[in-house]
Amino acid sequence: MSYESRMLADLAMPSRGRVQRALLRTLLKHGGVVKEFAAGEEAVGELADQFQLNSTQRAAALETVYRKENRLKKTPLWHRLLFRAADALASDGLVSRPTQTSRLTGKREWMLTERGFDEALRISDMPTTEKDSLPIRSYEVQKVVKKLLEAPRPENYQPFDRTRKRVRTIKETALRVRGFRQAVIEVYDFRCAVCSLKINSPDSRFWKVEAAHIVPHGSFGRDDVFNGIALCRFHHWAFDVGWFTLLDDFKILASSKLSGVPRDFGRMGDYQVVRALARLHTGIRLPSRRQVYPHINSLRWHRQFVFCQQA
Repeated sequence: MSYESRMLADLAMPSRGRVQRALLRTLLKHGGVVKEFAAGEEAVGELADQFQLNSTQRAAALETVYRKENRLKKTPLWHRLLFRAADALASDGLVSRPTQTSRLTGKREWMLTERGFDEALRISDMPTTEKDSLPIRSYEVQKVVKKLLEAPRPENYQPFDRTRKRVRTIKETALRVRGFRQAVIEVYDFRCAVCSLKINSPDSRFWKVEAAHIVPHGSFGRDDVFNGIALCRFHHWAFDVGWFTLLDDFKILASSKLSGVPRDFGRMGDYQVVRALARLHTGIRLPSRRQVYPHINSLRWHRQFVFCQQA
């Protein structure tokens, strides 16, 4: 038995298999990523709490003597166990290693793969259909996000693709849709571009903001950031049905038909939610990079074919 194995046994530390399963569930909770295991990192303490580790188990350290340098290195046993578990998951293709993730995102993190996402859902007793609604980063989806965000901004952008491949697999389509959603809400800092609402669910799994297509999928709208805008659910619906649109300078233009809405419609208590659109004459909240602003060709299409104005 190795020195490390003996310490794990003597201190009755949890098995690597149990830690692997707990780590997958924690990755799911943290949006698909956790940082490398170091002192002070949230996931390290959170997982220790899950296993109810005592102070001795948390403080135990492996000691390595470097005789040539005459120094002693101490590595927390719990951190090493977490690393071993994560490394085993990476060997099974369930997570990407920090070195891999860093090349993709610039951050040294352990990240779920699509297989890992499926397994995390399974052991959490959640249906795989949740994949389309959960804003979880996976290695494959982040590759799509990177491609979308690095795409050159075309001058004469065509926001629809009438030659969209019918042979694209269900998996490819799902990855593209999730990549579009992740890219759009990230560049808008998870805020609604109209009302600036930014909030998620208590378990941090769901964001209120959504990625809206300017030219919708039903009209062959492309999954490009130039054809997307982050909106809360209410403003997403109002935009899709034509209650408001955006001008070329990104200012909000409300439908003149709002004046005909019955007084008891579109209210939240005493607040006129729908009519408030007519008072919004400012521009939307835009991303920090002009490269990913909505393209005027998408906006012009929306004004012509979706926006509802009096004849």
